[in-house]
Amino acid sequence: MKNIYIILILFLSFIIISCAKKSDTSSTTTTTTEVEGTWVTNCYASGSSYYIQTVIVSGTDISHKNEQHTDSSCSTDNGTWIDTYSSLSIGDNVTFVSGSTGHYFSVAVSTFTYTPTLASDVSAMNASSWCGYSNWTINTVKDYTGKTCGSTSYSVANTTYLGLYMLVGNNLFVGDFSSTGNYPTSVYTAIPLVKQ
Repeated sequence: MKNIYIILILFLSFIIISCAKKSDTSSTTTTTTEVEGTWVTNCYASGSSYYIQTVIVSGTDISHKNEQHTDSSCSTDNGTWIDTYSSLSIGDNVTFVSGSTGHYFSVAVSTFTYTPTLASDVSAMNASSWCGYSNWTINTVKDYTGKTCGSTSYSVANTTYLGLYMLVGNNLFVGDFSSTGNYPTSVYTAIPLVKQ
């Protein structure tokens, strides 16, 4: 079940390249318009697997899909995570050390789901009642919102997450989400999400 945590490992490996140096505390006037649309990474390697991430922003709703693959062309599926969020609210301006700009933002958790595509993963997850389920099947989505999977407890629906993004042309960079009441101070710049 290491696959379920690969996104966390990936995030840690790309952390803290750009740091916020100044925030504008004036009233929020920005809408979601500048981040509206579909944003996709190239196929990239992390550990022994390959990934494509897709973020879709529609109004105040966000869908984040992370597809794991076994090959460098990202053509062979190995499992898919989809996180959905609602109530996107764009906050104060941020200027980064690089001179680029972005915004703080907040969202509310809707769902966390995983769809396994490997028989070996399904067998192992069923044997351990992964996320409380013992009926995992190939290509069937399971919702693990608010559940504990292994040693990780996932947030329940409507949990507020605080985030930070940087926009450079058609490239979007996002930092870790936080549910502690503090905004993140950096974004991941190694793998850009490119506007489609």
